[in-house]
Amino acid sequence: MATTLHPPTAARSVRAGGLLLLLCAVGGPAIGQAPPAMLPPSTGMPVQTGTSEHTLQAGHLGLRGMACNDCGDAGGGYASGGCGSGGCGSGGCGDANCSSCVTAEGAPTRIGRFLQGFHNALCCPDPCFVPKWNCPANAALFVDHARPTTMTRLRWDAGRNLTDPDRAEYFWAQIGGPGPANPETRVDYHELHLYQEFGTEKFSMFIDLPYRSFNSDRNGGHGGIGDLRIGTKSVLLDSDLLLSTFQFVTTVPTAGPGGGIGVGHVSLDPSLLNTVKLDNCTYLQSQIGYWFGVGNSNGSILHYANSLNRVLWTPLPDTRFVGTFETVGYTFASGRFTDAAGVNRPGNGVTYFSVGPGFRLCMCDKLDVGFGMQFAVTDRHFAQRLYRTELRWRF
Repeated sequence: MATTLHPPTAARSVRAGGLLLLLCAVGGPAIGQAPPAMLPPSTGMPVQTGTSEHTLQAGHLGLRGMACNDCGDAGGGYASGGCGSGGCGSGGCGDANCSSCVTAEGAPTRIGRFLQGFHNALCCPDPCFVPKWNCPANAALFVDHARPTTMTRLRWDAGRNLTDPDRAEYFWAQIGGPGPANPETRVDYHELHLYQEFGTEKFSMFIDLPYRSFNSDRNGGHGGIGDLRIGTKSVLLDSDLLLSTFQFVTTVPTAGPGGGIGVGHVSLDPSLLNTVKLDNCTYLQSQIGYWFGVGNSNGSILHYANSLNRVLWTPLPDTRFVGTFETVGYTFASGRFTDAAGVNRPGNGVTYFSVGPGFRLCMCDKLDVGFGMQFAVTDRHFAQRLYRTELRWRF
C-alpha cells in the first residue's frame, strides 16, 4: 500500500534537514568532536572568525587558547572571565590584541602537531595554564631543572676512575702549576653539595657549596670545602608544552687549588634549560651550555645533557615514581691537560660522553628523593662511573 506524505509533515522534514546541514556547515568537525554534554559552560569570550563572531568554549577542541596582550586582568583565564574584567574587547584588551588559536589536534602528523603546539605556546598561550612546580617534568638528576622555585637540595656524588683531572682546569687546576704536584692517572672522589634556591614564578637565584674528598694514585688524598657556585635562572618561555629558561652560573675560587679541592680561577657558565611535555606522563629535559674559565685558565667546554622522564607508578594520587634515561656530553673547545708522563698537551678537540638510568620518588611536589648513574662510553672521561643521590625539599 502506498504511503501518502502530507504537505505539512514534508515541510517540517525539509526544514529539519536544512537546519542539520546548516549546523554541520557552521560547526564543522569541531562541534562533532565532543557531545554537547561534555562542553563546559560558555565564558562569553567572543572570537573573531572572518566576519562572524562565535563564543569560545573552554576546552573546545576546535578553538583553544586566546592571546590577549596588555589586558586589565593580567591573570586572565577562563575562570576569571577571560582577558580583563569582561573578556576580549573590554577591560583594556581590544580586539586587535586578541587572536584565536587552532590546537595541535588539527595537524595530521605528530611533527605537525608538535610544531603547531610550539606555535601556540609561543604566540597564543593558553590562558588556563597556571605555572607551577611539576616534579616529573624536573626529575632529571644530571640536567639542571628549568622551573625556578624555592628549595633546599642535598646531593652526593661518587665518581670512580676519573682521568686527566686537570683537562681545561675544570676539575683540577693545572698539575705542576697551581694544582697538585704530580701527574695523575686515576682519581676517585666524593662530593657533598648543599644547594639553596630562592625563586619566584619567573626568576630565581641559588648558591651551591660543595665538600670534596678524593683519593688518587699519585697525589694521595685530601678533603675540604670546594669552590662556591652562584647562579640565576630567568624564564624565557613558559607554557603547558614548553618551558625554556636561561641559567647563568659563576664559580668563585673559595678553595685552594694546590690540594685538588678548587681550581683557583673564576669560571662562567651560561646555559639554556628546556622542558618539553611529550604527554601527561612523559617529559624531555635538555640543557646546553658553554663553560669557560676566566683569568689564569684558558679552558672552555661546550656541555650538553638530555633526560627522558616517564612516570612509571602512581601509588597515591600525589605520589609518583619517575624513571629517567639521561645522556651527558662535554666537548672541549680549548685548554690543555697533563698526561701520565707529566707532559702538558693541548686538550681541545676531545669529547666525553656518558649515559645512564635513574629514578626519582616524588611526594606531593614538596619532597623527593632520587638516584642516578652515568657510565662513560668514551675512552677519556671525567668519572668512568658516577653515582648520584639527591634529596630535594621545596617550601
